[in-house]
Amino acid sequence: MQDLRALKRLREDKLISHISFDVWNTLVLPNPCHAQTRTKFLAACFHTEEAAVRNAYVEVKKWVTQHAIETGYAPSLFENIRLLMLYCNVHNDPSFIAKAFEHIFDEFKPVVLNPTVKLIHGLVEDGYKLSLGSNSSFISGRTVHNFLENTFGCVFRFGLYSDLLGYAKPKETFFNKIIKSCDIAANNILHVGDDPICDLQGAQSAGMHGALVGRPEDIREVVYEAISGVCAP
Repeated sequence: MQDLRALKRLREDKLISHISFDVWNTLVLPNPCHAQTRTKFLAACFHTEEAAVRNAYVEVKKWVTQHAIETGYAPSLFENIRLLMLYCNVHNDPSFIAKAFEHIFDEFKPVVLNPTVKLIHGLVEDGYKLSLGSNSSFISGRTVHNFLENTFGCVFRFGLYSDLLGYAKPKETFFNKIIKSCDIAANNILHVGDDPICDLQGAQSAGMHGALVGRPEDIREVVYEAISGVCAP
């Protein structure tokens, strides 16, 4: 009898009951018009060429990502904007630029694929608890979270965003925050994302399960394959 109870507990421990999702290139795809409009706005605001602004944006975002991997530190939205202005050697009001970024985001919203919407609603119907865990730089986590709730409904128990926390994936602190917010064991949580270091390695290092999405089109297969793999004897 004790052996049967121990086996039952072991099976329960292996079950996934909570799924954490990265946002960009996992649940949503960037709108191409968003990047084009942002570049035009910055070029006009900074009085410089579009190519120079585009390059600066890419380099600053690359630095922020690499710095997060190496140190776990995540700048706030305003700090990211200041870094961009420093790179371009210009001075402006970061709040003005932040508001413009939010306006551009609202005008050219991210692309959400129908299979992704069906997956999220299907997981909720199947009894899974869901949350969001994303690194964010030039779009505030608050803005992103509002968009996701408007798109999917209020199906996410919580959302964690690096620009609001001050630390980023793959730092273990970020994933420990997910675990604490879920209030369940780490091995009952699956984190799904597109980055092999920030998402997959970060989740696994914290004791969670991880699943890597190569293309958002394949997210349903990736999620259910990961769930099945964890539950398999």
